[in-house]
Amino acid sequence: AGRKDKLRPGDVLGALTGTVEAGGGGFDAGQIGKIEIHDRFAYVAVADSIAEAALVSLRLGRVKGRRVKVEAV
Repeated sequence: AGRKDKLRPGDVLGALTGTVEAGGGGFDAGQIGKIEIHDRFAYVAVADSIAEAALVSLRLGRVKGRRVKVEAV
């Protein structure tokens, strides 16, 4: 997902920091770094300590109500 899908950095941040009960990752905002949104994809910098958990959270959860493809780079 990217800019053409109307994705904003706040949407990704919300998916990662939202409560687990609400489908979010439950991570601290301080563990999330720069979020770059491009036309069809986005880059999200996260702390090494939560990288695997963040991948799993985004794979299983939803961003803006939609499933997104996630891979580590």
